[in-house]
Amino acid sequence: MASRFVDEREINDAGELSPLEREQLRAAGLRYDGEDLDAEARLADDDHDEASFRGFCTLWRVADGAEARFDAWLYQVDSGTIFRAGTTEVVAEVIQFGLECDDPEIRRELGPAMVEAGILPKSDLSYPEFAEQLRAQEQ
Repeated sequence: MASRFVDEREINDAGELSPLEREQLRAAGLRYDGEDLDAEARLADDDHDEASFRGFCTLWRVADGAEARFDAWLYQVDSGTIFRAGTTEVVAEVIQFGLECDDPEIRRELGPAMVEAGILPKSDLSYPEFAEQLRAQEQ
């Protein structure tokens, strides 16, 4: 079975996050803008706070069947950080909508899943490659 993005959660309140999710959000934000902010600051209800992800933050579970493989934080419309499930180990990032991943196996797993979930836009240079991999998985 191929991995899929499932269980999307819109994240607007730090109070709904587990301690691990708080650490993942902190790490994601640090990678995004270099600011080491806690979950409350990252989800501040302030339209003028550029460091806040509030209103533009979702958390997905990436699963292969019942097995959780990755925790994917997507934020600020075109960015994201993907962690190995249940850890703060970063395995990939989303930069200007595109998947950035140094591990070829993880890239082959995440790319088609992003296409299937509608997360990767057709305008991305990797879209044809990942769409073809998704078609091959479905056969």
